[in-house]
Amino acid sequence: MAVHWQSLATLAKDNAALPKEVFAERHGGPFLLELEPEEGEDLDGGSTRAFDLSAVQNGEPPPSLQKSQIIYLDGQGFAIGREATCEIQINRDTISELHCRFDCFGSIWAIKDEGSTNGTWVNGRQLKSNEQSPLKFGTKIRLGQSQFLFLSSDSAFELIQDLSREPRIRPRSLGKYRSEFKELGEASAVEAKFRGPFLVIQAPKGRDPSASAKGVDNNTITLSEEDLKKSVNKNVTDAIFDLSNHNLVRIGRATVTQIHLPLGAISNLHAALVRGEDGTWTLQDLGAKNGTHLWGERIPPQGCKVIESGSELTLGNIKAIFFFTEDLLTYALHRDTLV
Repeated sequence: MAVHWQSLATLAKDNAALPKEVFAERHGGPFLLELEPEEGEDLDGGSTRAFDLSAVQNGEPPPSLQKSQIIYLDGQGFAIGREATCEIQINRDTISELHCRFDCFGSIWAIKDEGSTNGTWVNGRQLKSNEQSPLKFGTKIRLGQSQFLFLSSDSAFELIQDLSREPRIRPRSLGKYRSEFKELGEASAVEAKFRGPFLVIQAPKGRDPSASAKGVDNNTITLSEEDLKKSVNKNVTDAIFDLSNHNLVRIGRATVTQIHLPLGAISNLHAALVRGEDGTWTLQDLGAKNGTHLWGERIPPQGCKVIESGSELTLGNIKAIFFFTEDLLTYALHRDTLV
């Protein structure tokens, strides 16, 4: 059965928000990552462009999210070549119609040259025709002039995490936004300066006396306003997070999250807000112990729902509202009469 390449951007979009153990459940096998040669680069002698995962952490240029392709080896054996009958098809001039094979023997993967015209190279050594060589994770492979990395599931997860990592979003108070909105005056001026969208973590006005009866899943207010100020930002009543420069926003207690909420019943990795290519946003549960709710309805573990401006989210026992700029303007100016 043919398997298909996808861009790193697509893999990251679909999986970067997932906890590592969930990604491993979905993708237990290895990955083959294609690395685009630099423009005008002439590879000879079995050389491959230097790349390793540590280069990403060290700030060196990573594989391009637009150009690099990756494929999940979900199976036991794959023929690689230009021929349409190959399970993994690579339409490159220096790839033979049937170039090589990948096969799994128990827990060991191996690559075999199938008499290719332009050679199969493993860590700089050219295989003889019909020679088979075992593969270790991290092995650099060259087929003709195309170069690849053989990655474990864990390494693929780390790679998309590093490539999609976004900085922490610092909250601002409602009062600061209100002052700037009033100073700008016209709604068009506000929308020009603040592209949005925004996530507003609402400051509760007190403890919900029915909390013990309803349980944490349905209790949207259990923290006092002072608790929220202390945990998120000492100067914040309603904590407002600007999502305008982000495509993936993880929410939780863990330090790797973009919205850090060490509050109430929030899990380490609780939920994520994901911007789609068409500009729509989705709310994704990340296996939160106390649930992720949209308009009071619990999202299944690792499930997702499209959200709109004004959507009410409940993360564990914390209430939040998702706003586009126009609606945040209304909320900021009339908040005391709306909640």
